[in-house]
Amino acid sequence: MSRIFTLTICLVISHLTFSQTDSVRYSPVQTKYSFDWGNNLTPILLTQYGPSTKIVMIHLHDDEIASDKAAGIVLKRTGGLLIELKNNRKRLISFKKSGRKFFFDPNRIFTSTGLRKNLHFLNGHVTSAAVNSVKAFAVFILQKIPDSVTRFIALHNNENGKYSVNSYTAYGSHAKDALKIHINPKRDPDNFFVVTDSLLFSRLEMADYNVVLQNSTKAKDDGSLSIYFGRRKVVYVNAEAEKGRVQTQVKMLYRLINSLK
Repeated sequence: MSRIFTLTICLVISHLTFSQTDSVRYSPVQTKYSFDWGNNLTPILLTQYGPSTKIVMIHLHDDEIASDKAAGIVLKRTGGLLIELKNNRKRLISFKKSGRKFFFDPNRIFTSTGLRKNLHFLNGHVTSAAVNSVKAFAVFILQKIPDSVTRFIALHNNENGKYSVNSYTAYGSHAKDALKIHINPKRDPDNFFVVTDSLLFSRLEMADYNVVLQNSTKAKDDGSLSIYFGRRKVVYVNAEAEKGRVQTQVKMLYRLINSLK
């Protein structure tokens, strides 16, 4: 009888835990903004889950669908703010200036050096008018981030084997960008975190996740948000997962938010 009673209690607890995890606590409230390039618009969607902005996430690459879905699932449960660029499921944003069409990566525009490198790499000759337009767009995005933010999460997906935690090892393409690195060989290297805070690195390391502590003083200036926030007193995290791995990224984000508390 005692064993049956204990089993019943366990089943009830298990059911409650499952129900709480899957329940929707916060309904999304959306506000849409648009940046006017003169010939076309780039929308930015702000989705607020509950009143708090302690958790702020940003999704810059509209072709990285899994990370966008994972953010929505998690924020319905935890509350927070999601900032999304809408670009017809394309990675690069395009605009016209003085009759010419320009392309840029929206995560390579948050420093002057990175912005210029990005534009020249993708377009060759670049006009000052084009540079100024993209600078204005970067400011437009940054203005959507609450001034009170102290923890900031960027959401990204990668192609299998192309960019991973292994990219930060001694002979990897990003070796100089890493101050510390922890790799769990049992986890897919495509699923990892890049952080700017040593305490958060230690917590994720103890949880045995793949994690990189960015060397913000020596990291290559590519104009990304990791460089922008690495120079400021904000705990920045890139939550990176392989494309299509929605549930994997959901679990990563829950662990990350617990580690940020």
